[in-house]
Amino acid sequence: MALDKQLLRRSWRAWTDSSLTRVGPIWLQWVWSLLFAALVALVFTVVAFATSPEAGLWTNGTAWRRTYGLNLLVSAVVATGIHLSFDVMTGLIGLARWRAWSDRRRAWVATAIAMGGTAWSWPLGVWLAGYRLTWFDGGGSPTNVSISWLVVLVLVSGLHWLYLENRRRIEAAERRAAEARLKLLQGQIEPHFLFNTLANVLSLLEADPPRARGMLEAFVDYLRSSFGGLRAEQHTLADEQRLLEAYLRVLGLRMEERLRWQIDIPAELAARPLPPLLLQPLVENAIHHGLEPKIDGGTVRVRAERDRDTLVLSVTDDGLGLDTPAARRPGQRSALQNLRERLQQTWGDDARLALQPQPGGGVRAEIRLPCPTAQP
Repeated sequence: MALDKQLLRRSWRAWTDSSLTRVGPIWLQWVWSLLFAALVALVFTVVAFATSPEAGLWTNGTAWRRTYGLNLLVSAVVATGIHLSFDVMTGLIGLARWRAWSDRRRAWVATAIAMGGTAWSWPLGVWLAGYRLTWFDGGGSPTNVSISWLVVLVLVSGLHWLYLENRRRIEAAERRAAEARLKLLQGQIEPHFLFNTLANVLSLLEADPPRARGMLEAFVDYLRSSFGGLRAEQHTLADEQRLLEAYLRVLGLRMEERLRWQIDIPAELAARPLPPLLLQPLVENAIHHGLEPKIDGGTVRVRAERDRDTLVLSVTDDGLGLDTPAARRPGQRSALQNLRERLQQTWGDDARLALQPQPGGGVRAEIRLPCPTAQP
């Protein structure tokens, strides 16, 4: 697996997250643990020098190598102990059960595991440091180091809990803000679609009653899928597919043979969690700006696939394309901007939305989302 800046950023965020979602190769998670140990060792070395009555330590290369080497050894053993403790405990608990817990419960259990890992690994680290102490400082006792790491047990565990608790609160606030924006977006989408559909039903009541009835039934199915998805706590790719199918059936009755569609979502991705109304704005744009202005209409294709640790969602049409006046009608930019803001709010820089012109005409809109190995 090639390492790039995005993968490293996602892997680091996964390492600090209490959901224990692994991103990237296993060895990369160990690298983060050991780098963190090196940082902790540096902090304790600086503290030791700052509190020592001995003069000249800051410029003494031998003292740096001796003290940092001792701290690095103990830190690496403790980091390894905590890492192994998480691997063992989450294996016993089960990842599915772990992720079903609330954020606060995960924070408490994660802190307890960190404390337990420190409790059994720091004596081992101190013992190893004492065994090799002649290499560092000529045979001094590791007693002071033991006391220091008892303090570390309490300090690191407290900081770990505070970090997870603060992150939980921030993420909860961000989710509430995202839900508020989603409801606002739903309010922007529904009136436009509602009025157009009801106007079509009214126009067909006398001219073609069976078709008017079919359109009304399809519209009811769409509303049921739409509002049901917003009320549900968990929305999946399969739910989004049902919403799109209901939406396209309504438009299909209106545009008749001018609108054709294909939806390809593999069964192994159907249960993948997904925010509601993530794909509909792209489908709406493809039809409204690409296919409706085209005399003979066209086809819109929705596809989901997995590219290693990335979920790729695409909406492709064979309409007018990006460089026509009809495709630049008002509304397209605002819809795409709203979607980009939602992606940024949920996944940060790990999610991307791109529009690409198609060689034979039309547009491909592609969303790339994180899809860790441990998830469907």
